[in-house]
Formats: sequence, structure tokens, C-alpha cells
Amino acid sequence: MANYSSESEGIFEADSSENFHVVPSTDEQDSHEEEEMKLESTEIEEQPPQPPNPVIVFIGNAIKLMLLPFCKIFFAPTAQRTFVKTTIMAITISYIVATSMFAYIIFYNRYIPPITHVQPIWFHYAAPQGPRATVDIAVRNSVPLRHEQEYDVSVELKVPTSDINFGIGNFMIDVQLQTKNGSTIIRSSRPAILRYQSRSQRILRVFSKAIPLLIGLSEESQVIHTKLIDKFTAIKNQPVSQVEVAISDPRIQIYDAKLLILAKFHGLRYYMYFHRIMTGFTFVLIFSIIEFIFAAIAWKGFGERLWGKIYQSFKDQAGMDGVVNPPSDIGDGQLVSETSSDKSDTT
Repeated sequence: MANYSSESEGIFEADSSENFHVVPSTDEQDSHEEEEMKLESTEIEEQPPQPPNPVIVFIGNAIKLMLLPFCKIFFAPTAQRTFVKTTIMAITISYIVATSMFAYIIFYNRYIPPITHVQPIWFHYAAPQGPRATVDIAVRNSVPLRHEQEYDVSVELKVPTSDINFGIGNFMIDVQLQTKNGSTIIRSSRPAILRYQSRSQRILRVFSKAIPLLIGLSEESQVIHTKLIDKFTAIKNQPVSQVEVAISDPRIQIYDAKLLILAKFHGLRYYMYFHRIMTGFTFVLIFSIIEFIFAAIAWKGFGERLWGKIYQSFKDQAGMDGVVNPPSDIGDGQLVSETSSDKSDTT
């Protein structure tokens, strides 16, 4: 029995040694991997750096050599202060000039009304009366005629040079300026007539313009321009909203008709409209001087003190940063010497 048990134990030990293997610890494996990574990194670091391209080095040195004098001047403390002052002054002047120009543009658009108001006239023919038309000159519920401004009111008729129109002779054109409710502010009637042309003159004119007349580049017509109201001054309490136009003779033949309202500028408006460059330069200069005066008063009043406080706060902050963190432009040798001198002083 003893021999059998010893033999079984030997067999069991042999089987166990064949089935089981010794596994190394994870710590040893991690250390081995770290050593391999270190070896790889040292191999990468030991590779010699590639020299830069000599052309790029030459160009960089040339640029550095050319810009070095300018950098020395530009980054000097006095140059920086001068640059900051010049920049602030240029920005201030540009802002003042821009605001002055903008103010003049707004003033011009508000003060100068449109010089002409042209509206088409569509006549209504109803016998036995002559043709009549009502022209609405109010645009988007606004009054186009500026109060305290003089206007000339005219009617322009383009009529054919027909025998009927020549036979009519003189005819009357009647104009009424009315308010929105239809009440008449001013009324005027003046005669008009075609310029006389004899029959032989008309025939010769037709022959001279035969080709343009055939291809439609010309036509047998005249333009009758009649001024009906001179120097009408619009009133603020009675704004003109519509114009009624009537012609006395119903036989009149008309190609086209227009109502012309021309503003007559005087004084400042005359110079601002007909001499725009001179008046614009003068007004921009005046506005700029006024803004410069107010800017100087504001600077002397509170701007200078505010700037001093801001500058002092930045200066104090820079001093605190210098105590806690040494400036970056100090070298290591200078920093070591300063620390060594401090230690010698303490000893």
C-alpha cells in the first residue's frame, strides 16, 4: 500500500508538471515594455536633425537684416508712445471728419427739397367742355412742396402739327392748386398757341425729314411750354395736395402732357444746390471745428483724469506682476546672480 501511494503521488506530480506552466508576473512585463519604449524614444531622439534649406536661411537673414533698423526704432519706448499717440489722434480725426460728413449729408437732405416735380397729365375729354385732368402730387401721404419755398408751375403739351391745331389758334390753359379737401389755394389761366408755320414751310420740313419720318425716328409735332404760376410760396397750414388742369378748346389734339413744378432756390439753398463742393467743404469744416472744440472740452474736463487713472492702474499691475513673476527678458545667468546677491545680503 505504501508503495502504491508513493507511485500514485509520483504520477500525479508528473502530470501536474506537464499540464501547468509558470506565468511571469505583470509587473515584470510592464517594466519590460517601458524599457522597450525608452529604447525606441532614445533611438528617435538620437537621429540627427535635418539642416534647413540654405535658400530659406538666406532669405530669412536678408529680411531680418532689412527689418532690424525699423524694428529697433519701432519697438523703442519713445517710438511706441509716439505711435500710440499718433494712432489715437488719427482715429479721432477720422471719426470727427466722418461724423461731420454724415451730419452734412443729413442736413442737406432735410434742408434742400427736390428742385423739380414732374407728373404726367391724363386729360379727360368730355364735350362740350374742354379736356380736364386732376394730378395728385402727394406721394405716400407726404407733401412734396416744401413750405416757405418759391415754385414755378408750368404745363408742357406735345401736340401734332395738324391743320386742326393750327386752326384753333389761341386756347386757354387753366391751373388750380388745391388742398386735399378740394379747396383752391391759387388759380391761374394763360393762353397758348402753336408756333405759326406756313403751308410751304411745312411741306419743305416734311421733305427734309422724309426718311426719319418714314422709319419712325421723327414726327410732326411741337412742344408748347406755358408757365402759369410764378414764385408761388407754399404755406404750411395749406399744403398743396393736387393740381387741376383744364384746356378751353375741346378740339385740341395732344400727344403728351406734363405738369412741371420747379423750385426757385435763394440764399443758402441756392449755394448748397448749385455750388455743392464749396458749401459741402465749408460745412464739414465748420462741423469738424465744433466737434474738435467739444472734444477738447471733454478731454480737459474728465478725459485726462480718466486716462491718468487707467494708466496708473496698468502701471501698478505691471509692477505687481514684476514682483511675483520676473520679466521674461531677463536671462538665467542674470537671475542666478540676482538670487546669489540676495542670499549674500541676507547672510
